[in-house]
Amino acid sequence: MPKLEVLHLGYNGISNLNLLQLFRLPNLKSLFLQGNDIVNVEGLNQAKELRELVLDRNKIKCLSETSFVDQWNLLELHIEENRLKSLSNFHPLQKLQRLYLGMNRIQDLAELEKLECLPALKEMSLTNNPVARRLMHRPLLVFRQPNLLSIDGIPISAEERAKADMYFLDYQPVEQTTSSNLPGISNKLHGVAHSGLVSQVPQQSNPIRGATNLPLGANQTWYGNYRESDGDTKKPDSNKKATRERNFYLDPQNSSRQLYTRGISD
Repeated sequence: MPKLEVLHLGYNGISNLNLLQLFRLPNLKSLFLQGNDIVNVEGLNQAKELRELVLDRNKIKCLSETSFVDQWNLLELHIEENRLKSLSNFHPLQKLQRLYLGMNRIQDLAELEKLECLPALKEMSLTNNPVARRLMHRPLLVFRQPNLLSIDGIPISAEERAKADMYFLDYQPVEQTTSSNLPGISNKLHGVAHSGLVSQVPQQSNPIRGATNLPLGANQTWYGNYRESDGDTKKPDSNKKATRERNFYLDPQNSSRQLYTRGISD
């Protein structure tokens, strides 16, 4: 069957893709394998002309470095209702335009950043993943994926993209060397540079009273407001959200200590 282009093998108890001997189908363009017992994605390099691949409702927990080797023509990938926790090893799919990841086990926002390796991505779905319950997953994808047109079936508007760009450009994580002599601040700081402020951003698992949780990728930054005078730094104002002009960061080991540098306008 060398001329076969579409193959439906759903719900057949398939567990090993190598047994399909896809090298016998050099012109195969669409392969439907939903509802099987596939754990490892392997053997697809034998079908180099694939444009559409459906792996929904299998038992896939992760993808290996060789899972999508030679799949440079794949345009659409369905891998919903599996057990994926990681989004590593999608990088061979340079032409992929549509990616459906609903109902997996993706939890960490940092996993979404791994999809930056897909420059042609236009549409994707993350519905019913733990990460989709967080408020930041959509603006993060909008910012990181400039060609993306739709997330979870909802189109991305020009206004939404502008807001995401403004937000993340303002709060980009940086690593910078500073000569600050303030107590509790190291010379090499990993944090947020904003309007003259460079502060240490520690990991924090429990909310600090009076602060707001601002997720930045995989980091958790606790921030609020302060007013600074020449000789004194007042207590944070917990009734107002952080603004561009007034920001502070708290040490999780000592929630009363403020880490700051001067030069912030009031």
